[in-house]
Amino acid sequence: MKIIKLISAVSIVLALAACAHPLTINPDVSKIGLSTTSQPINKNVGYYIPDAMRSKEVTTPGGGGDKITYSPYRDIELAFYKMLSSTFSSVTKLNAKNDKDAIEKNKIDYVITPDLLTNSSSSSALTWPPTQFSVDMTCDVSDANGNLLFSKKAVGEGHAEFSEFRKDFALAGKRATEDVLVKMQRTLLDTQELRQ
Repeated sequence: MKIIKLISAVSIVLALAACAHPLTINPDVSKIGLSTTSQPINKNVGYYIPDAMRSKEVTTPGGGGDKITYSPYRDIELAFYKMLSSTFSSVTKLNAKNDKDAIEKNKIDYVITPDLLTNSSSSSALTWPPTQFSVDMTCDVSDANGNLLFSKKAVGEGHAEFSEFRKDFALAGKRATEDVLVKMQRTLLDTQELRQ
């Protein structure tokens, strides 16, 4: 009888240790936008996120041996759109990278395609939410004909302590996505080729 109880207890611990907690890492959109004295770039852009990427779920480490799961492209899209809207004259969401009709209709100069790489970790062995989170964002910038002009990269970092994330388990992730978008905006505004 004791062996059965021991096996049951071990099974429960292993099951709990292996679970992936769902999070949403969308940043506070009100904190995204033009926060500098730089003038927006007088160009029209389109952005493209494939449906497969928008629905893609990612699993990364949390604390206590647990994992977290989230959809980075879906979670960041609204804030990404706002960042681009604060950087360029106009922004259009494209249904395809080479959506000729939308590109012509909206007089799009550049098409921007984001690529995200995320990671997380925790210094806590007792709680599952991540205390550290990182987001690497690379934006491929193409002309209206689909020719890649260049890529720009920014890295966002987010940190949250237990006393902070008790009310928001995704706080480190939200801070990282906010950080990467602010840095990407600065990078794009400083890219002189975009102003030509």
